[in-house]
Amino acid sequence: WIPHANPAPRACGRVSPPPPPTTTTTMQQTMTGFEKMLLRKGMRINKRLPIKIHDWKIFRGDRVLVRTGPSKGETGRVVACDKYKNRVVVEGVNLRRRLRNGKFVMAEDTIHYSNVNLLDPETGKPTRVKWRFLEDGEKVRIAVKSGAMIPIPDQKEFDPPKKPFNEQKDTGLDLAMKDTYTAAKEAAAAAQEEDEVVVAEEITPKS
Repeated sequence: WIPHANPAPRACGRVSPPPPPTTTTTMQQTMTGFEKMLLRKGMRINKRLPIKIHDWKIFRGDRVLVRTGPSKGETGRVVACDKYKNRVVVEGVNLRRRLRNGKFVMAEDTIHYSNVNLLDPETGKPTRVKWRFLEDGEKVRIAVKSGAMIPIPDQKEFDPPKKPFNEQKDTGLDLAMKDTYTAAKEAAAAAQEEDEVVVAEEITPKS
């Protein structure tokens, strides 16, 4: 037995080979420090992102009941929906102190989508909702308990107001359709010809 040719045998038997490197380990070994930092940051961000609700059944203007939390049992109208974070804002519910324009005011804080329930328009009690289609193909919400149809409120009411139309700043149709390019092109061509004539007269030697 030569000491430097082969490793010494262990008590259990043959020497087991090292495990093959995984794909993640190999990838991280070839990454730079900046790329590793971006990878760790991306993993932390993905853990914080909520699971998006695709079947959204609550809209602005709906009457809802808060099921859990400090405002449990209170009802109000939904005034805002954040579908990215799965949260809604209910008017007059879940008030918190907020600093606005240098003053502390009581304003509504967001509530998770799963903590509110729609109110049945017939019974006035919270109910689950399912989507159904009418004969004309319109998609409507139906209360599970009573079977009443819950129409979707008009969403234009909650859109920000548009700026009023200012006629003084608007260009008239006659002025907008006026052809100013042809006249400007002819004037530019005439000015260029005059410049060429002046240059030619300066270059021509005087007798």
